[in-house]
Amino acid sequence: MTDLTMPVTAKELPAALAAVESAERTDLINLWTALIGSPPPKNLSVPFLRRALALELQCQVLGGPKARTLENLSRIVAGSASHASVGTTLRPGAKLVREWQGRTWTVEVIEGGFLMGGERYASLSALARKITGARWSGPRFFGLAKRARADDAPNGTSRRRKAA
Repeated sequence: MTDLTMPVTAKELPAALAAVESAERTDLINLWTALIGSPPPKNLSVPFLRRALALELQCQVLGGPKARTLENLSRIVAGSASHASVGTTLRPGAKLVREWQGRTWTVEVIEGGFLMGGERYASLSALARKITGARWSGPRFFGLAKRARADDAPNGTSRRRKAA
């Protein structure tokens, strides 16, 4: 395997990731020790070592996860719920109404899920899929999620392609 104990640059990252993918177990353990500063836990599989080392290399070169992601992970580890993408808490008894292709759909929020037409659903996305037949973000389908706006994008450019 290529010597990956030195810091890897963005230009060298693809080659470093390819080297990790083809490395033997002994080389992966040595790389783990060099990058993390201690040997890996015993009995980790070679595929897991490869994925973990690839993530570590990418984090070192490109930066780690966003602060909000780390906060959510900490909350989950502590046993608390992470922040929902909805941005608001839906309380049992709340009603969501959505018109789709000329039909009005009413959904009731119940403890641990949603109720529509006498059927229980675990997520808004499952409901959106039932209604439309396509995969949608449930919160977005029901108008609860923020939409990407042109002024949210870097340099004022839209995230969507403009029609020609």
